[in-house]
Amino acid sequence: MVVIVLVIYKVAQRKRVWYIGLVVEQTTTIFLGPQGCGKGTQIALLQAFLAKNDPDRTIVSFSAGTMLRAFAEKTGYTAERIKPKIARGALLPTFLSTCLFSEYLIDHMKGNEHLIADGFPRTEDQTYALDSAMQFYNRVQPTVLYVSISDEEALKRLTKRGRGDDTEDGIRKRLQWNREQSLPLNDWFKNNSMYRFIEVDGERPIEDIHKDILNKLGIA
Repeated sequence: MVVIVLVIYKVAQRKRVWYIGLVVEQTTTIFLGPQGCGKGTQIALLQAFLAKNDPDRTIVSFSAGTMLRAFAEKTGYTAERIKPKIARGALLPTFLSTCLFSEYLIDHMKGNEHLIADGFPRTEDQTYALDSAMQFYNRVQPTVLYVSISDEEALKRLTKRGRGDDTEDGIRKRLQWNREQSLPLNDWFKNNSMYRFIEVDGERPIEDIHKDILNKLGIA
């Protein structure tokens, strides 16, 4: 939601000058979608918009993929066990994503921030963990934003990305897993009145998608 604020003040000549600004209320946005759909790009644009229009409010942004890859760079038994899985694009255990998500919220939540989640939840049990956190932190009607693209478009984008785990076989396995495990979560959010579910077409120009997201979030 956007609140239009009018600020009036008198200058030396006692003229009135009017400024119109946007005050963006606290937002919670959960980005979902298959790999290659452009979530990261749209999250960066949304963060820039929020920082510009609500500069006094902190933005807490969690990316499951980024956090898992950073964890794999650490030393220790658990990190060593997931390194080969990440290298070959294999699916990682759900407990680890849930643990990293929970720890991140515990360390960063202060009570009045914008919250953005990227790629979490991806499984049914992660959905319950997310829902528990949203209730605990009193986040009012979080928005679940699903960026949809075809498997063919995802394959084309990911093969160009050049990451070590982006082999064609690995990509196809992850896309199949997304259809079987993650896509059904959309219905859970659609049927839960505590959440607002939005779907956007991710096969358009980046700026068009960004404007569509702002309009559907009600903060344009």
